[in-house]
Amino acid sequence: MIIIQMMGGLGNQMFQYALYSQLKSMGKDVKVDDEAGFKEDSQREPALSVFGITYDRATSEEIIKMRDSSPALTAKIRRKLFGRQNHSYFEESKLFLPRIFDWDNIYLEGYWQSEKYFPDVGAQLKAEFGLERLRSIHGNENGLSVQAESYLWKIEQTKSVSIHVRRGDYLLPENQALFGNICTDRYYEHAMQVMAAKHPGCVFYLFTNDADWAKDWLGKNSENSQKIIPVQLPDEKDYEALILMSRCRHNILANSSFSWWASYLNDNPDKTVIAPEKWLNGWDCRDIYRADMIRLDPGL
Repeated sequence: MIIIQMMGGLGNQMFQYALYSQLKSMGKDVKVDDEAGFKEDSQREPALSVFGITYDRATSEEIIKMRDSSPALTAKIRRKLFGRQNHSYFEESKLFLPRIFDWDNIYLEGYWQSEKYFPDVGAQLKAEFGLERLRSIHGNENGLSVQAESYLWKIEQTKSVSIHVRRGDYLLPENQALFGNICTDRYYEHAMQVMAAKHPGCVFYLFTNDADWAKDWLGKNSENSQKIIPVQLPDEKDYEALILMSRCRHNILANSSFSWWASYLNDNPDKTVIAPEKWLNGWDCRDIYRADMIRLDPGL
């Protein structure tokens, strides 16, 4: 058996589910632990059910056995005498790990942020996380909120380009070393220039989790404000932002799994996808990039 720990926000959970789906397609006995990864993360919870996603859940007994974490006195004594028989692996780097497909009897902790982890189930994932699936589950009137439907109509009537600006937890001091100074103002300005040159008359739709910053940023870019539309949606429905970004014709990404998936789900055959040249500080993230991405140096 293989157990995949689910953790993080919607985009990260989609990567973990993608690996789960790939292993399932290979005939593996694979299950998901959707509890442990959220115990110390009060801002996150399992988020895939809105798309009707289901998976085999590992039982507490299966997880305890795999991680050799039984609180029983006899188990504690055995671990003290003979060591812990922990069959778990924590993702050590951001590079694709091909041997993961050969493993068994293991508990996997990581994000698995690469298309290479699901080479055979891409079409399945695009269908499962698409607007049509959402509407088939919740009904046409309940698939998206009134606000989202209004934006969707505009997005589909224009040469739409999504701009994703991730702030919030990315600005915390403990996260700056990893995420900071990558998606700078200059990066977004350069990306917009490239998009405008490739797609004259395009309209930018700004998606961000910081409305106050967006207002200030739009003020600084007032000469382009008629072409930049800030998107405001209910906070508890982040999946709506994912859907709307995926329905834009083109995408400007943050260094975020959220906008990575939005651009992946974008089915425009002529889409332009721009991503920052560097994804994380101090990590080799070459395998997160897809062939359809244009990589821009944030410093230019």
